[in-house]
Amino acid sequence: MNWSDIAFYYLLPLLTAVTLWIGLTLGLIWLNRRGPWVGGWAVFLSLPVLFFAHSELISTRHDLSNLGAYRAFTAGLLIWAWHELAFYSGILAGPRRQPCPSHARGVQRFFYALGTHLYHQLSCLLELGLLIWLLQDASHWLGPLTFGLSWALQQSAKLNVLYGVRSLQIELFPAHLAFLASYWRPGPPSAFFRPSVSVSTLLAVMLWLSVGAHIGDPAALRLALLASLLTLGALEHWLLLIPAPATAPAPATD
Repeated sequence: MNWSDIAFYYLLPLLTAVTLWIGLTLGLIWLNRRGPWVGGWAVFLSLPVLFFAHSELISTRHDLSNLGAYRAFTAGLLIWAWHELAFYSGILAGPRRQPCPSHARGVQRFFYALGTHLYHQLSCLLELGLLIWLLQDASHWLGPLTFGLSWALQQSAKLNVLYGVRSLQIELFPAHLAFLASYWRPGPPSAFFRPSVSVSTLLAVMLWLSVGAHIGDPAALRLALLASLLTLGALEHWLLLIPAPATAPAPATD
């Protein structure tokens, strides 16, 4: 393997994933800090982008070229970003819009938290089903896998902050969703943390090893893009171990 292969199959996919990850995240934070009205309009005005992303996945479903891989990966992330925008704007959040009751523990606390995200979870399930139906004859599944992995990694991170981690960035919540901070638990990592971070880390390592075994094959780039996404997700999990600056606890009321 020469330096050009390293740059093409390792560095460039990772740089692409990092750029899209950071850019879309910062865009979502900026929009939703403007309030639910701005966020709601952004959801509506970005519907053409959502339609474009779906059309990109359909048009690239048999494209095994390197350009086709980047187009499908970007489209999968755009679809995921739209669903995130719809959640943080409050449009596709959940029926529960109240802080977590102080007495809630265990399973009861989990279902209270699920009530704050229920519409978002259902919309993601429907989206995944739609992608599988639209691309049932596809030659590759990079787009749906990108969306599905993004969703799975986020659910794993959310379960970790629900059960307990040291790093809680509650200041990132827009004002209209500030009550969500009451569902996050500061403290040492729970028993769920080790298996969740191990799975994402091991999958990322396995995919990177698979890239090396497929150098010269069109599948190598698709594997590298998925490996980059999993690497970012695993890193996000590991960062939950870093204690966050002390902040005043969010009120938890009935």
